[in-house]
Amino acid sequence: MRLASSLTSFLFGIIAGIFLAFSVMPLWKLCVMQIAQDRFGDLTFKCDDAMRGHLMAKQKLVGTPSKANADALKSAEIGLLDCQDYDLMRKRLTRWGLTDNELSEMSLLAIEEKGADLRDVVRIHEIRY
Repeated sequence: MRLASSLTSFLFGIIAGIFLAFSVMPLWKLCVMQIAQDRFGDLTFKCDDAMRGHLMAKQKLVGTPSKANADALKSAEIGLLDCQDYDLMRKRLTRWGLTDNELSEMSLLAIEEKGADLRDVVRIHEIRY
């Protein structure tokens, strides 16, 4: 009798634990996303600007080779350090349980918040050749 009661309690505990885990995880992720959104959004924009500046400096050097353009490219490469901060935060958020889809959602929210209108959103996503 005691064994059956212990087994029933154990199974109930496992079922309750599984239910709790599945119901708490979305709330946990939502909290992590809310707390990290502002910082992650800032880093997203800094990295995006650094990559855009680097691409433009590289194109300028290819089109018009000169010492000034080579120096501008070196400066733009230093700006890519912002992308390291972005990548580190992205990895931290992944360790806290966020998926790539949730991180992408955070990036899109940052773009929507900072983009004054559709032209800004298009400019942010645009890659110029």
